[in-house]
Amino acid sequence: MTHWMELVELYEYKVTDLVEGRVPRGGRRGLALLRDELLGAPLEPPLLRRLMEADRTYRLHQGNRAAAPPPRQGHTGPSTWNAPTTGDTEEVRAWEELQLLLWHHRAALQARDLTLRWQREPTFRHLRVLYTVIENAERLARPGTQPLPVPPAHDALMDLHDPEVTGLLAQALSALLLTDEGRTRVRAALSAVHAEPFPRHPDEDVLAARIAAAEREPMSHEARATLIRALQAEFPLPRDPRERPAIREAAREVGRFLDGILDSVPKPAMNAVPHGSVLYSPNAPSAMRGPDDGAERLTIFLRGGGSARWRGLNIEWQPIGPNWQLQVGSQLALLRPGLAPQERTQTLRLPDSQFRAFISGAYLLLLVESQTALELGRRASLSRAVSLLLDASMDFAFLRLARAAAQLLRGGALQVEKLTPDSARRYRDATPDVLLAFARKGVETLCVRLSRVNPEEAAQAFRNAAQTLGLHRVLADRLHAALHVALHDPETLPAPVVAERVSLVPGAPFASVQLADEPLTLLIEGRAATVRPDYKGELVIMLPGLAPLILHDLLVVRLSDVNVLLVRHGQWLGAALTHDVPVPGSDAAGATTADIRGTN
Repeated sequence: MTHWMELVELYEYKVTDLVEGRVPRGGRRGLALLRDELLGAPLEPPLLRRLMEADRTYRLHQGNRAAAPPPRQGHTGPSTWNAPTTGDTEEVRAWEELQLLLWHHRAALQARDLTLRWQREPTFRHLRVLYTVIENAERLARPGTQPLPVPPAHDALMDLHDPEVTGLLAQALSALLLTDEGRTRVRAALSAVHAEPFPRHPDEDVLAARIAAAEREPMSHEARATLIRALQAEFPLPRDPRERPAIREAAREVGRFLDGILDSVPKPAMNAVPHGSVLYSPNAPSAMRGPDDGAERLTIFLRGGGSARWRGLNIEWQPIGPNWQLQVGSQLALLRPGLAPQERTQTLRLPDSQFRAFISGAYLLLLVESQTALELGRRASLSRAVSLLLDASMDFAFLRLARAAAQLLRGGALQVEKLTPDSARRYRDATPDVLLAFARKGVETLCVRLSRVNPEEAAQAFRNAAQTLGLHRVLADRLHAALHVALHDPETLPAPVVAERVSLVPGAPFASVQLADEPLTLLIEGRAATVRPDYKGELVIMLPGLAPLILHDLLVVRLSDVNVLLVRHGQWLGAALTHDVPVPGSDAAGATTADIRGTN
């Protein structure tokens, strides 16, 4: 970064010399070479802004009027840019690619949300199927490679509890979905996994022959058993056939998710761009009169203009060599049409809104992303982490673990005497609102600390804390994963709908509701909660047997067997239902302490 800053400063000095009539040090050729280097450099926005200001001065001095922005939008005459006219073929091709990039962006978000949801399952059934589909789809591109069987639950080599691993899964899937060939291979791999989750290992006959030969050897029974065990250790053990129906059901559910994505792939434009859909288009039928402030997207032919005003913001752009510099409000971005398709997108964050930019040649697609949805997604992920800390199992094991991890991340000594099971008595005695506030503050404090360390160091701190407190490592991984998601990868909520009744299902994603004047009923496994404003205008949640609860921005309501998660931003309400994660070693944990029998 220091290197680029010095070069930008040098460029500013050289431009000043040129404008004031002096020959820049290194000559005009040296100035031109430095300019070309900086225009293609990966500069941070503040540095890029300085470069653009200096470069504007340089271009004005050079008299390069053709590079100056043309009149603002609304101008209907010919462009002042001396650029070649774009033909229909280029526009159609760019339009189709932009629609595909937009679809792919949304598909990648869906994939990430689903992997995070499936990560909360106890045996990772869906993630194991998805992992196998991705791996086998990639193997189909290498003829002769054997298909991978669905791996067993809690495979030590997969680390499916790690949100970074599931993030890589989502990225690998989205990369496959970007091409026709990749989508075809995904469908084929999914069909094969459903037909046979555990394909026969190619060396099974070899193993059977070796075991048969060992049984014929003249040796003692103990020696023969030892030899057979050694032979079997060289090959994967056959899978339990009783697991096959559950894996096939998971494959069907993964298939339904993928079908929803694959069926929404944009259709070809049939050699025609929709009427009036491209601002500054050189083609009369597709040219847009002016931006629609009510639309969620805007497509612009960049060579046809230099500025526009959309949704109350000034949008300006200019060519930077083969790239385009875009400014939306106060935010700058350098768009590079030469990058791989999945890399030709950027996010521009403003105080009250967020935009996603996609580039194809000289065509730009701007998508407005609701800041409300982003904020609500952060609160939703935060509420999942808070619900863990409110779990009273094993004397508030998660809450004690969180406090221990915070001490380690702070760099201090672990005060075990303050984290014993007896210390949880005060949590049981606290009122629900006080305990919720305490748990939320704990989650937010931990997120701040996690932002200062790398994920591997953080994961180890949680595991060390669990070991010191005598808690299972699975708890550490669950809590770290929930906090990591809340900090780095919050879930995406769907657009809100107007409804009077909403059913909440454990394990399902958050439901989104647009609050209206009428009360909202939430159906919770045979119970009904009423959501409505009170005489003060505050939003009140009423559940049978509980005192009325006020929902400001986040609320976790703990019932006997489920957690009701509620988040709110204005009139947008998000609601979800989860079960506690049974703690290994507790009565709810099932037959063993090495597995978690439940979902959050």
